[in-house]
Amino acid sequence: MPDRASLHPTTGAAVSTTQLSISLTEVVFRIPPQLPRLRLLRKNADKQPLRQADMKTILWIIGAGAVLLGIGAWLSRNQQTQQAKVQAAQKPLPVTVAVQPVVRQTVTNQTDYIGQSTFWRETPVTATTQGIVQVLNVRLHGSVRAGQPLLRVDSDVNEASLGVAESTLAKARLDLTRLETLQRENNATGNEVETARLQVRNAAFQLTSIQKQLSEAIVRAPIGGTITDKAIERGMYIAPGTPLLTITDVSSVKVTVNVPETELTDWPTGESVPVRFEAYPTTVFTGTVHHIGIKGGEAGRFPVEIRVVNRLVQKPLRVGMTARVSQPQAAPVSVLTIPRMALVSKADTTAVYVLRDRQVRFRPVQIGERYGANVVIRRGLRAGESVVVSGSNGLRDGQRIDRINPIKP
Repeated sequence: MPDRASLHPTTGAAVSTTQLSISLTEVVFRIPPQLPRLRLLRKNADKQPLRQADMKTILWIIGAGAVLLGIGAWLSRNQQTQQAKVQAAQKPLPVTVAVQPVVRQTVTNQTDYIGQSTFWRETPVTATTQGIVQVLNVRLHGSVRAGQPLLRVDSDVNEASLGVAESTLAKARLDLTRLETLQRENNATGNEVETARLQVRNAAFQLTSIQKQLSEAIVRAPIGGTITDKAIERGMYIAPGTPLLTITDVSSVKVTVNVPETELTDWPTGESVPVRFEAYPTTVFTGTVHHIGIKGGEAGRFPVEIRVVNRLVQKPLRVGMTARVSQPQAAPVSVLTIPRMALVSKADTTAVYVLRDRQVRFRPVQIGERYGANVVIRRGLRAGESVVVSGSNGLRDGQRIDRINPIKP
């Protein structure tokens, strides 16, 4: 550290602290020019008393020397203090780490499969009769019940045709009865009777057709659900085959996941499985294995359908949600775990710092699955060993630790 500048006590020039100390020492211990005179004065003290001017000179020299000695001592102490501060600043700080032991835990070794939710049922509704839509009882995205009337078309023509068809059928039956009576009296041929029977059948068919058209004038919902598509409006003319609307049933949703063939035996039909949706990460839904596909993919995976009942009003399930299905009947296993914050990476190597006898060692490890804030250690550590979980930045292999803060798992 450079010395602090001061003024020379004799010349008044700017000098360093060290130079000033040396100069003061020279001044204090240098024999002043008056010293021979002082000796002469002491030698002749018995002969004649000292003059007042000589006494002032002696006192000035003594006072000046004392002041200079004090300044020199203060500068020396100040220099020692500054050197002590520099040495304290250069002293390395104590190395402090927090450690946590490697523990053995029992976890459920289950596999999660990703899938997307789809509707449970969906039915397109088409027209089976013709006419103008007079009444429309639905709206887009509205809910309907199975059997609920959706719309009604104009049926005036069919109602008029119904009366004609009923009269035609009645007349045909009378004609058949009359001809059968005449045949028994040999007044009618068999062909005439057979023709009358055919007319009765045709009239009955015509009546049934008109009655069916009248019944179909009111279109009812085949299933309960939500109207997800509506292609008609009141006043539109419809004919048989005209698309009317689409009803989607989401009272339950279906989640399909692809499972390897080696694990199909772990997915029996009717088995309950936990299902988590990304839209509701803290809620676990219960699903049921509904169906296993008989045709697999090229990778040897088979589609497994999971049915999840959509019963939570505040957390409704929708079509297209991402779901995570956990493997059923997962057996618990015992594994070694450490906090994930203990892991360090150097040169593509995953490792930890192990503390032993106040000294850390860099040790590569092989990790496995993650469970919350912990990670499974497959190789490299033993139960009970202490690993550094905080303060690992800047550590070196073999470095000694000054302060250790143990953390309970």
